[in-house]
Amino acid sequence: MSNSLPSPNSLPHADQVLLAKSTAVERIFAAYHDENGPGLDGLSREDKLVHNQLEAAYGLILNYHSFEQAWPLLSKQFSISRATCYRRLRDAQNLFGDVKKVKKEGRRAVLLEFARKLLQLCLTMRPPDVKGAMAAMKFEANVSGLLRADAAGENDGSGSGNTSYNIHLTVEGRKPRVLDLNKLDDISDADFELINEAVQQNVFGADAMEVMLAETSGKELPGGNR
Repeated sequence: MSNSLPSPNSLPHADQVLLAKSTAVERIFAAYHDENGPGLDGLSREDKLVHNQLEAAYGLILNYHSFEQAWPLLSKQFSISRATCYRRLRDAQNLFGDVKKVKKEGRRAVLLEFARKLLQLCLTMRPPDVKGAMAAMKFEANVSGLLRADAAGENDGSGSGNTSYNIHLTVEGRKPRVLDLNKLDDISDADFELINEAVQQNVFGADAMEVMLAETSGKELPGGNR
């Protein structure tokens, strides 16, 4: 006995089964995300009319109109029933809310890529532009949401609230410095000189970095040390 299932089209009376067709809202949503096709220009006249109604509905929502306040205006503009107005308002809220979310995520990705390129440029300069690199890191953290206060807290045992980013810099013969990356404007040029000097003299080498990362993550170092 074969385990393969028959094709739906091979079943008796398959040609009499009515399949669900896409709605105007679904076609409009697809047109917004159609990068290689005609997009909204490829919609039919009827779908373009629905699109105009959705845009008008969303405009009313953005202007703080409730559905009850908005539907008479839509009805007067497009000569549609109250039920259709409510449907347009609901669909507009769902459609454009999702479209705007996609656009926002796209813009976030572009800004993150820009921040990383800027950071790389600052670090490859001779001497390195540490102040610019720190500004790029803060910008990337802001765009990523790392510096945003988390009311629910983190699940890492460190508690809730803002995360602090500090650099503890010690150069031989000088007073240790603690630099707060959340307050770049408070860091003096002299402190940035200390960072430049530390980078150029390799004060914080690869071994020290490995120890610090191991202590932070709780992992064992080669040889069984922690």
